[in-house]
Amino acid sequence: MEKKSIEGELRELVKKAGLRKVARDLGLDHGSLFRSLQDGSNIKLNRVRMILDYFGYELKISKRKRVTN
Repeated sequence: MEKKSIEGELRELVKKAGLRKVARDLGLDHGSLFRSLQDGSNIKLNRVRMILDYFGYELKISKRKRVTN
């Protein structure tokens, strides 16, 4: 099974819709958006949420029932 980064998953969504269109709709510079979607870019959580919201997704973080240390 191939392991993908969050940047890679978001990059696929943006690529299908068009980088320039998504950047324009979000009020971002397309170069900045492009750099955010590169593997290892250390994309900020607010940008992840912005992109996910644009595509109708939401980010949920939940605590596991059993935590092992």
